[in-house]
Amino acid sequence: MAKAATKPVSHEVPQKDFTGAVRAYRNDVKPAISKVGEYSQEVSTAYKHIKKNCHIQPGAAKLAFKLDGMEEAKRDDFLRCFNGLCKELNIVMPRDMVDIAEGKPAESIVPEAERPKPQLVAVGQKADPEDEDQEDADPDAHREAAE
Repeated sequence: MAKAATKPVSHEVPQKDFTGAVRAYRNDVKPAISKVGEYSQEVSTAYKHIKKNCHIQPGAAKLAFKLDGMEEAKRDDFLRCFNGLCKELNIVMPRDMVDIAEGKPAESIVPEAERPKPQLVAVGQKADPEDEDQEDADPDAHREAAE
């Protein structure tokens, strides 16, 4: 079994150990997974549908659905780790002849994009426009909501 790493000193960002993670996966996780039984029939049927009808690899679908359900900060860390592990394992996405013929640029396994700007949520808006006179009674409350 892999030993737990020592805790980092307060405010220190620990260095990621991709080689150790791969070693732990191969020695501990992979053998344990082989002992696990089959999934429930409903889940199995759903992923068979995704594979046969949608032409999507079930493992890729499971990973994408897991990422979709993650909190943004956890997902960002996960993707950074995934990207680092792909580099450590020399996993690349090759370009095929169709991509080259169509002139598509080489893509990263993990696409990068600017983070969308956060949007403010309007609090306490009234549906009736005639109630605007009452809203002017407490301007501080609306100033806080607008900020």
